[in-house]
Amino acid sequence: MNKKASLKRINLFFLLILLFVSACSNSNAGNEANSGEASASQPSPSAEPPTVRILMKKATEFPENNPVIQEIRKRTGVNVQVESVVTADYGNRLNTMIVSGNAPDIFEVSKASLKEMAENGVIMPLNDLLASNGANLMENKGKYMKGPATIDGKIYGIPYGWFPGSALAIRKDWLDHLGLEVPETLEEYEKVLRAFVKEDPDGNGLNDTIGLGLTFGANQNWTHLFAAFGVPITRQVLLDDKVVPWMLAPGYLDAIKYLNKLHKEGLIDPEFATVPAQQSYEKVWNGKVGAYNFNADGITQNWLSRYVENPKPEFVYTVIKGPNGQGGYLKPVFEDSAPYTVISSKAKHPEAATKVLDFLVSEEGYRLTWAGLEGVHHKWNDKGEFEWIPPYDDAVQLRNAGGYMYSAIMYRMGGLKDQLFNKVTIEARKLALENTIEDVYIYDLPEIQKDVGTILSDMEVEFRMVAITSNGDLDAMYESFKKKYLAEGGDKWIKQATEIYKAQKQAENR
Repeated sequence: MNKKASLKRINLFFLLILLFVSACSNSNAGNEANSGEASASQPSPSAEPPTVRILMKKATEFPENNPVIQEIRKRTGVNVQVESVVTADYGNRLNTMIVSGNAPDIFEVSKASLKEMAENGVIMPLNDLLASNGANLMENKGKYMKGPATIDGKIYGIPYGWFPGSALAIRKDWLDHLGLEVPETLEEYEKVLRAFVKEDPDGNGLNDTIGLGLTFGANQNWTHLFAAFGVPITRQVLLDDKVVPWMLAPGYLDAIKYLNKLHKEGLIDPEFATVPAQQSYEKVWNGKVGAYNFNADGITQNWLSRYVENPKPEFVYTVIKGPNGQGGYLKPVFEDSAPYTVISSKAKHPEAATKVLDFLVSEEGYRLTWAGLEGVHHKWNDKGEFEWIPPYDDAVQLRNAGGYMYSAIMYRMGGLKDQLFNKVTIEARKLALENTIEDVYIYDLPEIQKDVGTILSDMEVEFRMVAITSNGDLDAMYESFKKKYLAEGGDKWIKQATEIYKAQKQAENR
């Protein structure tokens, strides 16, 4: 461990200890709700509703006083006060509030922070609160409140539970124009990409189209390619009773060789090594890319207004099978789905906080936070179909009324957002869910990853980048990469990951 990293972790540890001591000294001796397992709050002698403060991320500005937040307060009987900050500033704002002794009652944290805060008493266990006030939370996410969410037998965090449905989308209109079938094998896929680059699929008479869009800024882009060789990108496999990272899995080099072949023929984005994620997306929006592996709710749902072509492009999703009949996508792990929603150990009204979260995750609450008020912002027509009420069919107008915004606090799995996906997107998400490849999943991070994880990850990216564009001996290059990877901490990573996996399996079998 380097000295800088050590000091940083020591400082964080003592900061959390100080916060815990401060929390204990500032709490009333008779108030047991703020330490350990939350007990019932004493009712307020006044008629004023309890106040619950929430810190929330936001992507855009919207009025703080709006119809949706007013309705949330009305339906819960709680004075819900939400402070929203842009995502980039969220961590700093949360840290400032905790350090100053003014932590929000409800906030969200990463997996690593969840464990640290639980161990140092910054957040409270939720078991009793969920049992008494969390019927909707347990119905929607209860079976996923294991793994990282549970520490020493107590639930501390509510997992987000989002499934993006990342899958390979191919321009169906380009396939139709060229008289091609949807590819299902690597050979068929290669043929399609070649035609997309060389046969003017958009009919504009120019040589300006890209076969496969790729960027190192989006791991999703690469999923189907490595999966065709049985490799779960970003995850692990079991090899000789050891947990090894995906770049050391059998099939990794074969995937690299296939990508190298595609690159030599000019069938992938020639700028793949340097193009930022946003610019890669823009190439799709501008009608230049024929195949793109990304979240279905982006490609065939949220991006529909971004496509510049008229008519809009049509996409079809598929699974590409490799030489051993393997292919597909990564298994969703809902219990390890950050961020985790937590309740501060200093919350004055933990029952009210749980009640608010329980309402927000309910079918009724999520419809309100996602689509606003029924009869005002949206309605259900005579056919039972959802419709926006003008002017709230405009996203800006809906956000100004509070629509969309508070759904960021608590996502309902299978809620209105998912229900409003179009047919193509729904089928794509189903395809990704039903065609997954095998991997080994561990909840905890190996200790060494906290110190050299970024270095090891960067080593793989550098190797992949160089190998795909190389004219050299890929076998020799890979052997050299593996030796360096293991020497720089990969060996220790494998040992620690294997120990975590064995302990995890033992716990699951108890």
